[in-house]
Order: sequence, then structure tokens, then C-alpha cells
Amino acid sequence: MKNTTILIFFLILSSFVFGQNLKGNYSGYWASTKWSYIFDGNGNFEYVTTGHFGFTNTKGKYEIKGDTVYLKAKKTGKGTLDVRRRMLIDKDSCIIDLRMRYDYCKSRNSEFLNSKKRNFKFPQTKTDNPKIISDLKTVLNSAFTNPKVVNYLHFDELPERKLIFKPYFGLNQSNFPDLKIGNKTVEFQQNDLPKFYIEFVEINQNKDSIEIEFEIKGEGANFTMIYEITNEEWKLEYESNHEY
Repeated sequence: MKNTTILIFFLILSSFVFGQNLKGNYSGYWASTKWSYIFDGNGNFEYVTTGHFGFTNTKGKYEIKGDTVYLKAKKTGKGTLDVRRRMLIDKDSCIIDLRMRYDYCKSRNSEFLNSKKRNFKFPQTKTDNPKIISDLKTVLNSAFTNPKVVNYLHFDELPERKLIFKPYFGLNQSNFPDLKIGNKTVEFQQNDLPKFYIEFVEINQNKDSIEIEFEIKGEGANFTMIYEITNEEWKLEYESNHEY
């Protein structure tokens, strides 16, 4: 009887700590779209989008493990979506998409909330894990030796041209000393930049995927590349580019 009472107590405590905190409407606005995640406190959620992305309404299940909520919903018809997502719980006020890094905060009445992009992982924040740095190094080597990118670098025609990266948070000289791409050693330069250099618009690094967006200044080219790890090897899964 005593053991049963203790078990019930911990189950109630667990529900209070992890379940109750997510009850309510967590919403945000970006890309001309309002995004809402509505939790009932009992493992059910509703996902609603309104705006440029589309008008959808999807229902599914969620599970909380530690500081992370796992969302799962299957497409059931027109206007619904497949949802498999992990969100970081920020106290009792916001959840953060672990891939896109946008936050969705608890709404109050008809309050209009703009989403913010959170900096909570490398390279936006520091890391003590050398593998994370090594993974990004591998992807950078692959990206800047990709034939489509090489076409804009013109190193064959201009062998004196230097490969200069403008530092992007943790992507800097300190974390990436002697970074070589092909036969070029990358130089990191913050100020007094030449006409030709690489500027990173966004790097979103996850355990099993790395997305990078960068501009090749002086050549007017923008690239977005997504790498995913398959059989312990980083492979390019998506690439798009345009000139500006």
C-alpha cells in the first residue's frame, strides 16, 4: 500500500511538472504565416497554420521527455499535414523548433506574437564537443568543392584569389585553424573585406542534418545546401542557388 501511494505521488508529480506546463496555445508569426501549437495537457495537440504557408489544421499526439516535447501527427485529409517534430521547452512560456530554431510562445487572448530565431546551438553558441566542429568542417569541404559552387569561385582562372570567410559566430579562426578546402587555406576576415569573399547567411547544425546558406560576394551568387548523415557519411540531399 505504501509503495502504491509513493508511485501515485510520483506519477502526479511527473504530470504536474511536465504535462501541465504545456497546456495552452503556443503561437508565433514568421514567413507571413501564423503558426499555432495547442496542447490540452493530456497528450493531445492541435497544429494550425494561417497565412502564406497555407490554411491547415492537424491533430496528433505529443510526449514529453525531459525538456523536449515530441510531436507526432499523421495526415488525415485535405488541409492536414504530417507532423514529426521535436521542440525544446523553454520554461512555461515558449517552445522552440529544434530544426528551424523559431520559437512559439504562450498566447494571451488575441495577442499577436512574432517568432524569434533562437541561438542555442553551435555555431551560434559555443561547444565543447570536437565532433560537432569536425562535422561542420566535413560539410564545408564538401560544399565548397561542389562543382556548382566551384563555378563561381574561379580559382583556376584566378589562382591568386584568396578564399576568405567572414566569421559567423563559432565558425571562426579559433575553432577552425588551418581550414583547407581543396588546395586553398581559408582566411577568416571580419573587417576591410575585399570584393570577393564568402558570407554565411545561416547555418543550422543538428545531429543528423546540417543546413548552410551562404553568399559568394563579388560573384552575386546565393546557395542553400542541406546535408544529412547516412551510414555515418554526410551527403548532400538538397541544393538550390540563385544569382542576385
